[in-house]
Amino acid sequence: MTRIALATYSKLPTLNDDDRLLVPALAALDVTAVPAVWDARAVCWDEFQGVLIRSCWDYHLRPGEFLDWIDQLERAGVAVWNPGNLLRWNHHKRYLRDLAARDVATVPTRWLPRGEAADLLALLADAGWREAVVKPAVSASAFGTWRTSTGTATGEQSRLDALLRIADVMVQPLLPEVADAGEWSLVFLGRRFSHAVLKRPAPGDYRVQWEFGGSAESERTMSRSIRRPPTRCTKERSTLIPWRGTRGR
Repeated sequence: MTRIALATYSKLPTLNDDDRLLVPALAALDVTAVPAVWDARAVCWDEFQGVLIRSCWDYHLRPGEFLDWIDQLERAGVAVWNPGNLLRWNHHKRYLRDLAARDVATVPTRWLPRGEAADLLALLADAGWREAVVKPAVSASAFGTWRTSTGTATGEQSRLDALLRIADVMVQPLLPEVADAGEWSLVFLGRRFSHAVLKRPAPGDYRVQWEFGGSAESERTMSRSIRRPPTRCTKERSTLIPWRGTRGR
């Protein structure tokens, strides 16, 4: 029987509720799936026929170690889903630049390289943004993310300086639609639309993650245009992604 690992992190050693649903579903296909913490020294990864990346939600705290682990799996000949090239491309938000370069609509972004100085108030004025969101370019679950404005930017300059000493930073305009209507995640399986998830922040917040009181609701009824995207656009934009994968962030 095929044996695979469902990679997770130390705070969810037995997986979350969603991931545990995979175990009986895969068992019905003669695949044994077991949880495994990605940075646990006791795990013998070469004993698995594959590793499915699931809830490794501390990768952004040690991105170098996480990518080294992916390299280790590949050198051992262990299949990884999503594949290593896709994980490396997707772990840093610079992938948004690749998408924008191919005319995929993305949120306007100012990129601030690690180690460089940047005046937050001047940046907002130059971009014409009254409110914005500052975040590390490698992040998850809104880690290191904060909301700023032309009224508060001067007082938050030291916070930006400290972040730039350790990380690449991105600044984006605050989108009121996220707080009002919510944020949609569209899920495609085999390049066909499956369902969508509507994520909403808690009242008065802009972060949709559950850690900050956000909620998520599955929705299968979507417009015809989402269910059947134009073939030309699908083919052109899919060339951006280095490998086909099982999930994206």
